[in-house]
Amino acid sequence: MAYNKLFESIAVGSMDLKNRIVLPPMVRNWAGKDGEITDRLVSHYAELAKGGTAMLITEATFVSPEGKGFLYEMGINDDKLIPGLKRLVLAAHAHGAKIGPQLYHAGRQTSSKVTGVQPVAPSPIPCPVMQEMPRELTIEEIEKIEDAFAEAARRAKEAEFDFIEVHGAHGYIITQFLSPYSNKRSDEYGGDLDGRMKFLTNTINKIREKVGKDYPIVVRLSGDEGVKEGLHLKDTQEIAQRLERLGIDALHITGGNYETYAEGQMIPPMAVAAAPFIHLAEGVKEAVSIPVIAVSKINTPELAEEIISSGRADMVALGRELIADPEWPNKVENNDIININRCISCNQGCIDRLFCQLDTQCVVNPRYGREDEFAIFPAEQTKNVMVIGGGPAGMQAAIVAKMRGHSVTLYEKEGELGGELNLAEVPPLREGISWLKEYLIGQVHRHGIEEKLNTEVTPELVSDVAPDAIIVATGSSCAMPPIPGADNKIVVSPRDLLAGKAEVGKKLIIAGGGCVGVETAEYLAKKGNDVAIIEMKDEIATDMGISDRFLLLKRFEGYGIEIMTKTKITKITDQGLIIESAGKENNLDADNVVLCVGAKPNNEIVELISNLAPVVTVAGDANEPRRLLEAMYEGYFAGLNI
Repeated sequence: MAYNKLFESIAVGSMDLKNRIVLPPMVRNWAGKDGEITDRLVSHYAELAKGGTAMLITEATFVSPEGKGFLYEMGINDDKLIPGLKRLVLAAHAHGAKIGPQLYHAGRQTSSKVTGVQPVAPSPIPCPVMQEMPRELTIEEIEKIEDAFAEAARRAKEAEFDFIEVHGAHGYIITQFLSPYSNKRSDEYGGDLDGRMKFLTNTINKIREKVGKDYPIVVRLSGDEGVKEGLHLKDTQEIAQRLERLGIDALHITGGNYETYAEGQMIPPMAVAAAPFIHLAEGVKEAVSIPVIAVSKINTPELAEEIISSGRADMVALGRELIADPEWPNKVENNDIININRCISCNQGCIDRLFCQLDTQCVVNPRYGREDEFAIFPAEQTKNVMVIGGGPAGMQAAIVAKMRGHSVTLYEKEGELGGELNLAEVPPLREGISWLKEYLIGQVHRHGIEEKLNTEVTPELVSDVAPDAIIVATGSSCAMPPIPGADNKIVVSPRDLLAGKAEVGKKLIIAGGGCVGVETAEYLAKKGNDVAIIEMKDEIATDMGISDRFLLLKRFEGYGIEIMTKTKITKITDQGLIIESAGKENNLDADNVVLCVGAKPNNEIVELISNLAPVVTVAGDANEPRRLLEAMYEGYFAGLNI
């Protein structure tokens, strides 16, 4: 299809944009300890600009040290940072993109562990997630933060940014003032909307004094906070109209705050349907005449085009989509849709790591944040490479090695590629896994990599092929726990179950409440089985991301899945289980027991072939069973380092 509207130009105030595609702000945690711009950030934004995005909004950039939310977040609170910020501008402009910083202050949504001081807020009410009591701001302190925003805007203009975005969403300090959920003040900065909006109004007016009337200002708002006493769409429409009268040039409409993040708002995971906030952008657009940017899980070109062509929004912000594939705009414009590396909304490498104060990564794009360091370059000497295992690590390794010019053959003992992805896509709401599998298999085919399916690699085969390098990516298999009766006939493995190789009865017990166990439980419950989960720990699904876990447990309530934690299996019998809980032993009847108690690497082949090639590399679960993130990264590096 044609994407004519998506690639129409548009003006935001005095700024002309070549298309309607926007990079929204996403904290990477790659800056210096005082907010300095790093080479890593410069290379990354250059890659995004080169990919065809018209408007780049940097990550949330703190205007004052006590407003910093993450350890290695970008800062714009000091003139000494201006030279580094200019580097970002030059990188974006070199490829025809416009770029601007998002100015923000975390307010109560930070921690003294990050800032070194007690958080501040309009009212002494702790964020339900951060759970640290903030200190109520005095009027003098409020005015200083307003001034900090204005000074940050002045620095942005001096650094030659094309625009600024003011972060008034997601429960940060501006939202904290705007919302009756977090603002309980009785002075001029609280009460009705006039009072609650005073902080934002003053901030915008002070910014205008610093940057002039023609400098583009965008404001980001949560169309609905998603909490009972918070801002809802009607409130946001009124705020938007007031901002338009203040001379704001565009509005960027998202949703949620920290409290609703776990519910799949703010940064929706795989289980949430596409474009969950589009109705909020549409509602704001009905209330104003300035451009409105829609955001959140706009994950296909067709959806992006429809949003704009239908008039629901004027621009679309693609966050994780551009992390997954910075070339998304160029590929869409050239109708190269089949080669888009799609975001799968797993949140495993990005937001889950960020909320642990780690640097962000991307499951499907290992080059994210390492664009120069991990660039795919031609091999100095081409080699004959044998890749053993057609799962994610093996396919990734084969693709990268082939792109570097090597002769690559991919061996898989099953009759199809995919490996663990073939199982991971089976439970409900795992569509993104299928996208990744289809992409990797498609890239194997399009790069002309030779495939040997239904082929188990032996030392004899390796000797016959005589490869120059071997990459072992043979994955893992279910571990057998030291439980009496673990080999009983009623026991089945989750892998056999998800692969359709095992028949089970109606009443099932899942032994193990980790990610594999709970996803298998949901799969079975949805098929109509009676399901219970036994877990030794205090809670289940502790290895899942926050929002994935919250939404899964909510779905469990609908299925009626029984959960028994702090419970030990002492024996498996022909009739079910003997369990121990709180010092008491009980019998549980079951037709089948599904053992989801860990995995072991399939790496026996490594020792047998270690002397049969000059280079033998092990990648993914064959090293150690972990997550998809590690499999994709290790596969990429294995192919890169041959």
